[in-house]
Amino acid sequence: MKDSVQRPHGRHRVLVLQGGDALGSYQAGVFETLHSEGYAPDWVAGTSIGAINAAIIAGNAPEDRVPHLQAFWTAISANVRALPSGGDHPQIRAAYNSASAATALVFGAPGMFRPRIVPSWAFPGPPDRLSYYDTEPLRASLLELVDFDRINAGETRLNLGAVNVATGNFRYFDSETDTIGPEHVMASGALPPGFPAVEIDGEFYWDGGLVSNTPLEHVLAEDQTNDLMIFQVDLFSAIGAMPRSMRAVEERKKDIRYSSRTRLNTDRGLEKHRAKALVRRPLDKLPPELVDDPDVEALREKSTQHSVTIVQLIHRGVIREGQFKDYEFSRLTMTEHWAAGEADAQRTLAQKERFLNAAAPGEMRTFDVSRPAPLQRTTDPEALDVREDAE
Repeated sequence: MKDSVQRPHGRHRVLVLQGGDALGSYQAGVFETLHSEGYAPDWVAGTSIGAINAAIIAGNAPEDRVPHLQAFWTAISANVRALPSGGDHPQIRAAYNSASAATALVFGAPGMFRPRIVPSWAFPGPPDRLSYYDTEPLRASLLELVDFDRINAGETRLNLGAVNVATGNFRYFDSETDTIGPEHVMASGALPPGFPAVEIDGEFYWDGGLVSNTPLEHVLAEDQTNDLMIFQVDLFSAIGAMPRSMRAVEERKKDIRYSSRTRLNTDRGLEKHRAKALVRRPLDKLPPELVDDPDVEALREKSTQHSVTIVQLIHRGVIREGQFKDYEFSRLTMTEHWAAGEADAQRTLAQKERFLNAAAPGEMRTFDVSRPAPLQRTTDPEALDVREDAE
C-alpha cells in the first residue's frame, strides 16, 4: 500500500469499462474517438477485459495509447482471419463465428491465454493451477504494452475490480493507494474455471465480474465531492429483443447476466443526491451559533453539492453474434467491434451540447445519445423529480 494521492478538486473525466472478453475491442474503438476528440480521461476504472484496456490506457503516454491498444487486439485476434466466399449470408457468417469461437476454445488466443497441455486442473492443486487455460501470455503482453511505473506515478488514476476467492468480498485495486502490477490486471480478468486465480499479497483473486461487471457503482461511491463526467462503455445491453431461438435465448441470458445494471446504480446515486439535498436545506436554516458546530460541519461536508453526468455507450451488437460473442476472437469480428465503438462515440460526441454542461450543481444525469431514440434520465435535487428513463 502507498499513501493516498490528493487530487485537486474540480471536474474529473472518468472512463468506466465493463467486462466482456472478446467484445472489448468495442471499448478500444470508443477510446480512440474520445482520444482524437480531446476527451481523454484522468481516471479509468475497469473490470475483466475492461481492466486490461484500462491498464493500457493509464499505462501509456497519450500518443501511445491507441497504438498499444491496437497491438494488443491485433495479437489476440490472430488465429482466424479469412471469411469464406458468400460470408455476408447470415448462416455462413454464423458458422464462421462459431468456428472462430471453437478455435479460441481449443487453441486459446495469442498474447492472452493458451490451453494447459498437462491437465493440472484434473487433480487437486494450488489455486493458480486450477484452470483450463494458462494466462502467462497475458502477463507477457501487459509487461510489453503497459508502463506500470507510469500508472503508479499517478498521472491517470486506475481502478481494477476483483473478488477475493476465500472471502467472496469485492475489492477495487486503486493506483492512488496500491502499487499496481500486472497481477492486479490479471486478477480482475481471472474468470474461472477458464482462467486461474491470481495471488496478490497472499490472497487469491478471481474476475470482478463474478460480483459486479461494471465499476460505475464504485466510481459513484468513491468520489462524492468533485464534479464527474463519466463515459460508461458497456459490452452487454440490458435491453434486447424477445428471443426467437435457443441460440437467442442463450445470448439474451448472457446479456442480462452481465449488463451493467446502470438503472440500479443510477437509482442509488439519485437517492444519495436527494438525501444530500434534504440535509442541506435544514443546515442552511440553522441559527448562527450552530453554524460552526463540529456535527454541523461534518453533515455539511457529507452533503457537498457536486454534479454527475453519465454518458452511456453500449455495444448492442448484431443478431449473428450469438451466445459465444464474448469468446469469438477472429480478426474480422474484432475490427467490426472496434469500428462500432468508434461510430457510437462519434454519434455521441456529435450531440455533446446535450450533456457536456447539462448537470447543475447537486444534479445527476444519465444520457444514452448514440441509440436510435436518445434517452435522458435526470434528477433536480431541489424539485426531486425524475424524467425519462435510460437503460
